[in-house]
Amino acid sequence: MKRFPILLLFICILSYTNIVYAQRIITAGSALTETVCALGDCDKIIASDRTSLYPAHIQQLPSIGYRGGINAEGILSLKPTLVIAEKDYVEDAVLQQLTASGIKLVIIDRKYTFNDTKKFIVQIATALNRDAEGKKLIAKIDGELAEANDMLKKTTSAPKVLSIYNRGTSTISVAGKNTFGEILSYAGATSAVSNVEGYKPLNTEALIAANPDYLLMVSMGLESLGGIDGALKIPGVAQTTAGKKKQIVSIESLKLTNFGPRFGEAVKELVLLIHPELRAK
Repeated sequence: MKRFPILLLFICILSYTNIVYAQRIITAGSALTETVCALGDCDKIIASDRTSLYPAHIQQLPSIGYRGGINAEGILSLKPTLVIAEKDYVEDAVLQQLTASGIKLVIIDRKYTFNDTKKFIVQIATALNRDAEGKKLIAKIDGELAEANDMLKKTTSAPKVLSIYNRGTSTISVAGKNTFGEILSYAGATSAVSNVEGYKPLNTEALIAANPDYLLMVSMGLESLGGIDGALKIPGVAQTTAGKKKQIVSIESLKLTNFGPRFGEAVKELVLLIHPELRAK
């Protein structure tokens, strides 16, 4: 009789373990996909959205589409147990259908500050029963930011930087407040524009007036222009300090824009790119 409670406990633990390891995850939002992988559950992701390109093998999984093109039927057909989605990325009607089907939803309100990055790492870690891994990941980013701060103590420059998001020459925007441009404050720089909220089309006259010391671009955007020489052909760029000195820098697109697990790496990289005095030492 005494063995029964122990046997029952063992069965409960075994059942819980099977539930955890049988989890089938779908992610909607590249920062969230990257975070699930950084926490150790990449192998449980069965599908993701079109923006989830990192780690690279995620691109081999089925895609649920992009924003308004994401539908409940496509998700349900994959039989997920958990859907982790960025707020306002998937339409409410789709989320309601998923909820009605009994699938667990975790909705992440992602913003461009490190405090918010920590919040969504904790939120995802809790959903995955990866609390310890979440704490380690946050500690890793904290350490990288501390290293960046130590580097900044040795700098003598305070550059003005204009953050640019583009897709070829058809869409060229200034990245202002509440975009990846918020990274500048962590890297010892200031934005060359202070009155831009979100993404706004690049204006030639405003660009020349702002006269940034550097242009910061996502790597895919700079590549789509043909590199620095191509960027210099954007109207107004050649008239700025950044253009004259060819101080046009880029960071791998998702590392720069996700404000996710590689945020500390992105900050350290940017510090070195825009503070040349550090590279000389």
